[in-house]
Amino acid sequence: MKISKPQIAQENKQIIHRVDVESIKGNKTIWYSLHESFGDLLSSSCDAYLVALLIPAMAIGEDIHINGMISERLLYNLSGSFQRLLQHVIPSLRQVKIYPEDVCRNQANLAPGVATGFSGGIDSFCVLADHYYSNVLERFKVTHLLFNNVGSHGRGVERLFQERYKRLLPAAELLGLPFLMINSNLGSFYGKGLGFAQTHTQRNASVALLLQGGIGRYMYASAYNYSDAFVGPTYDMAYSDPITLPLLSTDTLDAFSVGSEYSRVEKILRVAEVPDSYRTLDVCVNAHNNSRYTNCSICWKCLRTLATLEIAGYLEHYSTSFDLNAYKSKRVKYFATLLGSQHPLHQEVIRFAEKRNYSIPISSRLIHASGIYPMARLSERVMRKLIHLTRILQKKSSKTSFISI
Repeated sequence: MKISKPQIAQENKQIIHRVDVESIKGNKTIWYSLHESFGDLLSSSCDAYLVALLIPAMAIGEDIHINGMISERLLYNLSGSFQRLLQHVIPSLRQVKIYPEDVCRNQANLAPGVATGFSGGIDSFCVLADHYYSNVLERFKVTHLLFNNVGSHGRGVERLFQERYKRLLPAAELLGLPFLMINSNLGSFYGKGLGFAQTHTQRNASVALLLQGGIGRYMYASAYNYSDAFVGPTYDMAYSDPITLPLLSTDTLDAFSVGSEYSRVEKILRVAEVPDSYRTLDVCVNAHNNSRYTNCSICWKCLRTLATLEIAGYLEHYSTSFDLNAYKSKRVKYFATLLGSQHPLHQEVIRFAEKRNYSIPISSRLIHASGIYPMARLSERVMRKLIHLTRILQKKSSKTSFISI
């Protein structure tokens, strides 16, 4: 794989930062774009592209030749230990060699900017609770919020990316922080078997590396507690973030995971201490939520968050961002689900209820004891899988091709 020198162009108030890529998969261009007002944050190195393309190169077993400069520290980490780590997570990857044209050996001071991704959810609000709203050391206080299009928006990528950014913009304006919208075609370089959840850390870190001209620290919101961290085959790279991110740092960018000291319930309680979250918290996974509320209030993530907030006594605080009537129509069955679940996060909510002496509805306990509702949910899952399988077989029989993004 050959990576050219970075090229910069300006179109319609957007700065396009790109390189040409040659590989056995063909010749393509990988690009990032952001508003021209943030152009001074851009780096002239190829660090971002090396991190972005390492996994695709390892997937095809092709050495990387870079016609540009990369950080000596990044070259050291990505040439050895980091590739071994990736192989533990994705065993099909093969080790490759990295050949840069130039290596930056100068020890430079970190730029003053401190960036974190912002989705409006519990993880990102927890980062802000500790590193923006709190009395934190100045060089660790968040100064920029990032919203990236690197493969997390599924089908309808561009449309959903734009819509989600616009939905989050009022929350960012309330915070008073610059909210960078960084677009990219990076996702197109990740083929089958390299899904977003399994590769998101490197994809998002590449954006931070692109901004080394003004960003010196990159805080990546954790998804799991330290006790759950491990390196091994998994669908979610986040399990190894506390180990992975420091290996993606350079002499001018300090990347690290934050928030792993909290459990999921503890994170929700931490966020509930931030009044700005009452109107702007966005945890919903329902991409087709058409209600007037930010959150649908009945998807699995909304229900878990609201159940925790109810137990803690914060539920009414979130009446403008959640439809509490919709939640209350589902809460009895949801608590019955929690009682019968072996999922660690569900068990944590039940333990929290016991700790707070919260009285779970008697009707929820009766439903759980009867076993009727769990069986109904199981039947629903089986039927959905059968319908999904039938559709796949119908598509194959009609020789209809489709692309999974």
